[in-house]
Amino acid sequence: MKKYTVFGICCLVLLLSTANIYAQGFTGGNTAPQIDSVRALQIAQTRAPASGTVISMEWELKRGWSEWDITIVQGQTRYDVKIDGSSGQITSYRERQYAPRQPLPPPPANRISFETVRQNAQSAHPSGIIQEIEYDYEHGRWVFEVKTRVNNRNITLYFDAATGQSLQLSGRNPRTWI
Repeated sequence: MKKYTVFGICCLVLLLSTANIYAQGFTGGNTAPQIDSVRALQIAQTRAPASGTVISMEWELKRGWSEWDITIVQGQTRYDVKIDGSSGQITSYRERQYAPRQPLPPPPANRISFETVRQNAQSAHPSGIIQEIEYDYEHGRWVFEVKTRVNNRNITLYFDAATGQSLQLSGRNPRTWI
């Protein structure tokens, strides 16, 4: 009998600690990463060429872990760099051949920051938990895509990368911005 009681208590402690860690991943989403977008890009450029073009930059929060995913292109080579959002360590690095179907237009020179986008998303949905912020070229425009969770619903917000203006998609095929 004593054996089962000790086993039961151990299982209960393990279950409660796991539930606490799991809950922190979904409730701690409003905090900004410790490594900001400027520092993340500097870290990525220690491995990828600094003169390359950033075609995608993403911050994501998964179960309490913050991560930056940055894609830089120079010539025919694509560099994918993943960085831990807390420590700034490079967790993954990959070089591969890059041949786009269509050449991308240059990104806006006066792009707004990830931090400004995060603040805009928080203003739009103060009770929401930001899970992901992504910067890339979509449907003919450089945009920030913010995935947030509000009242157990996933919501995707779009912001113009140059102005920070809130955008909406309309139509099905082709999709256009309004």
